[in-house]
Amino acid sequence: MKRTAGIFLVFSLVGFIVFANAWDNPFQFDDLHSIVENPNIRSLDNLPGFFTNLHTFSVDQRGTMFRPLLLTTYALNYAVHGKQVVGYRLVNLLLHLFCSLLLVGCIARMIRRQDLALAVGWIFLLHPIHGETINYISSRSDLLVSFFFLLALFFLIQREGKGTWRDYRATVLAYIAGLLSKSVAITFPVVVVGYGLWQGGWRQVEKRWRAVLLLGLATISYLGIITANRFLSSSMAKAPRDLDVHLWTQLKAFIYYLWLFCVPVRLSVEHQFFVSASLIDPVPVLAGLLLFSLVFFMLYGLRYLPTLGYAWFIVTLLPASLVPLNILVSERRMYLASAGLALIGGWAWRQLARRHRRFGLIIGVLTCLTYAGLTVERNRVWASPMRLWEDAVGKGPQMFRAQTNLALAYVKEGREDEALKHLRTALDSKPDFADAWIEMGNILQDKGEMAQAEDAYKKALSFSPSMEGAYYNLGNIYLKSGHPAAALEYYNEALGRNPQLVIAYNNRGQAYEALGELERAVGEYRMALQQDSELPQAWFNLAVALERQGSRQEAAQAYGKARDLLLVHPEYENDLQYQEFARRATASALRLQSN
Repeated sequence: MKRTAGIFLVFSLVGFIVFANAWDNPFQFDDLHSIVENPNIRSLDNLPGFFTNLHTFSVDQRGTMFRPLLLTTYALNYAVHGKQVVGYRLVNLLLHLFCSLLLVGCIARMIRRQDLALAVGWIFLLHPIHGETINYISSRSDLLVSFFFLLALFFLIQREGKGTWRDYRATVLAYIAGLLSKSVAITFPVVVVGYGLWQGGWRQVEKRWRAVLLLGLATISYLGIITANRFLSSSMAKAPRDLDVHLWTQLKAFIYYLWLFCVPVRLSVEHQFFVSASLIDPVPVLAGLLLFSLVFFMLYGLRYLPTLGYAWFIVTLLPASLVPLNILVSERRMYLASAGLALIGGWAWRQLARRHRRFGLIIGVLTCLTYAGLTVERNRVWASPMRLWEDAVGKGPQMFRAQTNLALAYVKEGREDEALKHLRTALDSKPDFADAWIEMGNILQDKGEMAQAEDAYKKALSFSPSMEGAYYNLGNIYLKSGHPAAALEYYNEALGRNPQLVIAYNNRGQAYEALGELERAVGEYRMALQQDSELPQAWFNLAVALERQGSRQEAAQAYGKARDLLLVHPEYENDLQYQEFARRATASALRLQSN
């Protein structure tokens, strides 16, 4: 126990040092809609809904997920830290430290080699490919599922040789927790069977038949749940490409992941990686031959330690390889799978150290220092959205999603013309990318070019009719141009498609107010605040409407709430428009309180 505590303390010290320059890095892209803007995580009373309502995962109705334990950790984070990113990053780092320690524990018990286990742990802890899981808060799903996956394996190995029904309770509970964090945990029963085969063939598997049975029942139950709540069907319906094309493409993805792990010098949030749609494309053919040759050697040397690591790598990557996802490859997707590659790396180091101890120690130290340095450098890239996406576009100029996200970052810096240039580049690569048309419409609307903005939003809807954001923005155009009745139609359409689009209630209230329906406007503002009590626009508009109704005391309180939110939240502190509203809210609150 003392040795374990000592290892964890050393790992923690090094981990905190390596990620010291990441603490203040901001929330990035998906973090905004799943955490910062997600009202569902702002009350612990919503916890039961995480297990039943797929739409609690994000304010974006298209972002349906069944990851209730992940949302639970977000809600706990919010209860303690609000929107302060440091608390969320601390949890991510702690999960990474625990995963590293569990990996050491599992390997030490499996092969009784403490030096090898520690080598694997250091590789896993410091490898720069894991920087994304700390810097990108939404990567917590990969951290959380890996934690429970390794915990389940640790419990299984710990009860080695006993094998009663009660001995497997902790393993099964950890497995279920993993399933409720991310569906990649579904590979755990395969890993259990594979580990038994590696140990001693089917006899070892048969010794754990109770564990395999319990894990199988848990898997069937999980599949039943995600079928009943339509998570499985909705995920397949959103598949961005045909299954055969996806599988053909993922053949080369396996080799690409191996290369990234071995040569982690061109890491990126959006790798330049393309679909391979043709069966005569030589790249996936060669990648497939290499992959299957490695499988052949793996089967040939079944009891060989690298075989275990390579099998782990392939099996844990299978879910992302079999299910078509928007992003073809990503570093965070490698997190659990990289444990197998770390095992191979640790084994290779030990072979060297056994023959040349001093040279092996030097290589080990230099490798750790190199990994640590590369990780620190990646932390700097994540320090701002602009730096992150400039890095991605520099390494992958043909990736339309990276070009669009860089445009968004430029807009926040007031560089609209440069943003438009990158959006046009994105649309040259993918003319039907609706998100880029939406962002182009937003820029044109801010520049006062309403007709062109309207055309951009309608272009987006022609490619993706379900995008509630396009309807919302069209409503804003008609509201600004003095057509509140037409604006109402678009706001109704947006809210019909996504009742959690809170800002649309606020703007629908403004439309009602413009039509002279003050009572209905107040109702809309209250509806917005019922879903998101931290929306300063709704508090300010409610205050104005209440003052017009003669409710001066309640109006003063609403002005005060708007002022507090605008002054405290870092999102608004550098925005001159919002600070002007803060000044007006302060003055109005004082005026009403003094009368």
